Amino acid sequence: MKKVLTSVAVIGVLTTSAFALFDGQYGGNRYSASGCGLGNMLFANESSKSNDIVWQVLGVTVNGTGSGTFAITTGTSGCNPSGVFASNEELNNFAGQNLDQLASDMSKGGGETLDAFADLAGVSDKPAFFAATQANFGKIFTGENVTAGEVLANMDAIL
Repeated sequence: MKKVLTSVAVIGVLTTSAFALFDGQYGGNRYSASGCGLGNMLFANESSKSNDIVWQVLGVTVNGTGSGTFAITTGTSGCNPSGVFASNEELNNFAGQNLDQLASDMSKGGGETLDAFADLAGVSDKPAFFAATQANFGKIFTGENVTAGEVLANMDAIL
């Protein structure tokens, strides 16, 4: 029974590490393949020098001990919470498909499209968010030909 439990635990750790590596590699985030957290801070230099998956797995494993969750929650150990809008692929797609209506809603300080955007972004205080986007509309939508990516980057810089 101990062998079975040990095998399941090892497979679980390796599977989790593999998924975390793929997320860092293909997720388009701004962190190394091991993600942010203590593991990234300890092993980032080694993995970038040798491009060795062993260092990345060690980083992911250290992050998986709970230090990664703590770092993300508190914004420490290189887990910077900025870039919330621009780094979210779902928000990028939504903004790209609804840019004109999003601009209209932001200029009015509310509307269905802005409400849906806030839901996707996980905004907890919608009235404050709506007021902030309306007050900073000219800084978010900087021109007539602004792209969705620029809008989201501007939101990250301002909000």
